[in-house]
Amino acid sequence: MAKTLLTRIKNIEQYDIANKTVLWEDLTESRWTHDYGKLEPGDNIIFIGAEKLKGKLLIGDVSQINFGLSILCTKVQEVFCTNDQLLQLHEIYPELISRVKANFQPFIHSQIINITKLIDDANQKRFVSFYILSGIDKYNKISSSLNINDRVVLINDNHQFENIKIHSITGLINFPSVLNIRISTEGQTLKEVLEKNKSIKRKSAKSNNVTRVNDIIKAITERDVFKFTSFFTYYDTLYNKLVYHSGVTPVLHLSSINLESNETVFKVSMSGKAGEINEDAYNYFIKENLIVVHGKTKAKGTSTITQGNTFYELMKIGDYFYLCRGNDFLEIIGKITGDAVRCEYDNFGDEGWLQRSYEVVREAVNDNSYEDEQKWWTPNDNSTCIAIPQNEINVANEKLFVPFFNAKFEYKQNQPTTNKTSGSMKIALNQILYGPPGTGKTYNTINKAIAIANPNFDLTKPRKEIKQEFERLMKEGQVVFTTFHQSMSYEDFIEGIKPLKPNQGDTHLKYDVLPGIFKKVCQDAKTPNLVGFDAAYENLKTELTATELLSLKTPTGKEFSVSLNSNDNLTLHTGQDKEKQGTLTKENIQKQINGEEKFKGWEGYFKGVINYLKIKYKYSENESVVGKNYVLIIDEINRGNVSQIFGELITLIEEDKRLGKDEVLEVTLPYSKDKFSVPSNLYIIGTMNTADRSVEAIDTALRRRFSFEEMPPKYDLNELQYEFAGVKGFEILQTLNKRIEKLLDKDHQLGHSYFMMKDGDNVEEKLINSLYKNIVPLLQEYFFGDFGKIGLVLGKGFVKMKTWDKNADSFADFDYQSSSEFDGREVFGIMDYRKPNTDYTIKIKDKEVPMDIQKAIKLLMKMDIE
Repeated sequence: MAKTLLTRIKNIEQYDIANKTVLWEDLTESRWTHDYGKLEPGDNIIFIGAEKLKGKLLIGDVSQINFGLSILCTKVQEVFCTNDQLLQLHEIYPELISRVKANFQPFIHSQIINITKLIDDANQKRFVSFYILSGIDKYNKISSSLNINDRVVLINDNHQFENIKIHSITGLINFPSVLNIRISTEGQTLKEVLEKNKSIKRKSAKSNNVTRVNDIIKAITERDVFKFTSFFTYYDTLYNKLVYHSGVTPVLHLSSINLESNETVFKVSMSGKAGEINEDAYNYFIKENLIVVHGKTKAKGTSTITQGNTFYELMKIGDYFYLCRGNDFLEIIGKITGDAVRCEYDNFGDEGWLQRSYEVVREAVNDNSYEDEQKWWTPNDNSTCIAIPQNEINVANEKLFVPFFNAKFEYKQNQPTTNKTSGSMKIALNQILYGPPGTGKTYNTINKAIAIANPNFDLTKPRKEIKQEFERLMKEGQVVFTTFHQSMSYEDFIEGIKPLKPNQGDTHLKYDVLPGIFKKVCQDAKTPNLVGFDAAYENLKTELTATELLSLKTPTGKEFSVSLNSNDNLTLHTGQDKEKQGTLTKENIQKQINGEEKFKGWEGYFKGVINYLKIKYKYSENESVVGKNYVLIIDEINRGNVSQIFGELITLIEEDKRLGKDEVLEVTLPYSKDKFSVPSNLYIIGTMNTADRSVEAIDTALRRRFSFEEMPPKYDLNELQYEFAGVKGFEILQTLNKRIEKLLDKDHQLGHSYFMMKDGDNVEEKLINSLYKNIVPLLQEYFFGDFGKIGLVLGKGFVKMKTWDKNADSFADFDYQSSSEFDGREVFGIMDYRKPNTDYTIKIKDKEVPMDIQKAIKLLMKMDIE
C-alpha cells in the first residue's frame, strides 16, 4: 500500500508549474535515514506551507528517488486547502500525528491515506469540526447540521467527559479500535479539568489554557455546545496527558534518554528580558513547537563560536535541548526536527531571528526556579543557546534534568553488538573465526563487520539487504577486505617504496613511499566523522578543480554559484548569466564563522558556502567528535607470514596499546618516517580454515593477540532438516564428519553450508552438485588422493574399484624390473551421478544392482537398497 509523506515546502522554486512536478531537494542525512529512505516510487507526497501557496496544497506521486539528494514528484495537483483545514480532513486522522505541531517537518503518516478521497473532500470543502456537547439530547437536536466525520465529545449525566466519537449518517460511532484514540479528559468533570489547569503554574499558554476551559464552561452552561476554532485548540485542550491524569497524581518514573556519541544536549532560553520575546510571541512559538534565537547572539566568554552560530551551525536535527524562559520557568525537553530557517512570526525574521522546529520529549514536573550552581548552560546564567559538554552531562542530570524533568541523559557506550537486539555482548578488537571449510566463517564476518561499523542496522533483515549494507560499508571504506597469501609482504600491508604510474613525457620511472592496506585503514579510522574547516575547504577546492561552477543556495533558498580562482579563493557568481560579483576569501569565510566581521548583504552567500561544507564534507568546530568504527577483514590470515607482514606493528594492535589508551605505543615507520599508532576504533577480524596445513605453523604472536572463536559444523539448522533417500540432510553431514574425525581429526570436517537447502530447492540436483564440486575435491585433498580412505567415508555407492584386464590394459613393453608389483595394485574411481544415462551397478549378494544417487546415499548411511 502507498505511504504518504507530509512536509512543508519552503522553496516554491522547486515547483515546476508547467510540468506539474516538484523536485524536492534535501541533503539532511537524518531525514533520509528516518523518513525519505522509507519511500518508494508510487507513494504520495503532500506539500504545504509556502507563502506563495497560501490556501493551497500540492499533492503528487513519488516518481524517482535519488537517495541522499532529491525526490522527483510528478502528477502534482493544486488543491485549495489551508494548512489548518488539512488537519480538518477526515482522511488525515490528525489525532494520530504527534508531529503536526512540529511545524510540518517531513514525516510519513502512520496510516494509509486514500489520496483520491482526500482531494475530493478538500475540493468539496468537507472539513471536520470539533465539538463539546452537553449531552446526547443536544446532539440529537443539532445532528442534522453536523458534517459527516465531525468529532463530538459528550458530557454525560455525571457531568464527566465521555471519549471522543465520530458523527456518521447512523449517529455517533467510535473511532476504529485499531487507532486506539482516547482523550485524556475522559471520566473527568469540567470543574476538575479547570482545577487541574489552574494547578499547573505555567508561564506559557500551552496546553493548559485556563481561559479556554472557562470559555468551554460558559458555552456549555449557556448554549449546551462549544465549537473549537481549530484542530490545535481541540488537541491541546483534550489530549494533554500530563495535565489530565486520572484523579490521582501519576507516578512519573525516571526516564532515561539515550544519546549517541555525536548527539548533543543544548540549553535554549527564550527570555522576555528587555522585550526580546514578549508573551504573545512566546506563546505562539510554544504552540507551534518552535524555538527561536537571534542570529547575532554573541559568544560566551572567550569562545570563538557565537551563540547564533551554535544555533544555526552546531545544533543539528536529532539533537536535544531544554527550554527555559530565563530562570523563571523550565518548560520542556525537546528534540530538534528541523534546520535553522528565517523566523516566520511577525517581523522577527526581518530583525534577524532564526527558528527551529522540535518534538516534545519531556515536560517539566517542577515549577520552581533553578537555584543551584551557575554554569554557562544553567537557567540562571545569561546565556541563550549553549551546548552542555559531554563530560558535564551527569552534573546536568543531577542538578537540572532529574529534579525538574524527572529524566536523565545517558551517552551510549561506543561498543557494537552482534545485532540490533542482541544486548551488550562485547566484540573483541582482534578476533579470528576458525573452523573447517563451509562452516560460515566468511558469512559471519559480514554480520560481525556490520554490527561493528553500523550497530543500528537490523541483522534480522533478509540476507540480500545485509549484503547490500556490507557492500555500502565497503564502498565507503568503513569495511576493508583483504586476503593473506604466501607472497603478501610488509610493503603491501603497511607501507613501501612503490613505482608510480608514469605521466606522459616521463623518461624515468619514479618511486614514492605509498601506504599499504593496514596503514590506509588506520588513517581513515583516525579521521573523525566531522572535520575541521581547513580539511573541509581543501575538499571543496578539490571538487572545484573538477567542476568549473558549483551551484549553492543561501539559507533563504536564493541560488548562486562559486568557482575557484588562482588564489584558491571562491569567486561569487549570481543571476541567470552567472555574472561575477566578487570574491569570498577563505579568510573571510572563517571570519563569518567566528562572527569577527559583518559582510552586509553577503551573509547569505557566506552561510550558503558554510552550510555546503557542513552537509557535503561534514564540517564542524565541535572537537569532541567521535570517529566511526572501522573493520579490517583478513581472510585466510594463517596463510601469510604474519611476522613479516605486520613487522614491528604486531604489538600495536593490542587493546591497551591502541591510540587513546594508557599504554599507547607509537612507532616511526622505516620508509616514510611517519609516527604511527593503531586507533581504538579499528576492529580486525580474521578467518582461518583449520583444514589448511599452514595452521600448524601459525605465528605465536598472532595467537597471543587475537581472541579465537570456533565455528564448528551446525546440525540443528532449519536448512538441514529436509529429507532425501529416507534420511535427513543433517544426518548425512553428521555421518560423514564422524568418519572424517576418526580417520583424521575434527579440524578437517565438512561445513554445514555444503548441505543446506532453501524452500523450493531441487534437493537432488543441489546435493549432487555439492557432492562433486565441494565434498569429493575436499576429501581428495584431505586424504592425499587415498581412495581407500575416501571409500571408507563415502561408501561403495560412490567409490568403485576399477577392473584391470592384464591383456587389454597391460603396460607398454618396457624394461622395468618392478612392473610386476603393480599388477595387483587396486585402482579406484568416483561414480559420477551428474552424467545422464549412467549404468553404474554394484554387486550385492552376488547380484548386480543398478545404482542412482538415492541408492548411493543409502549405502553411505549403511541402509539396505535391495
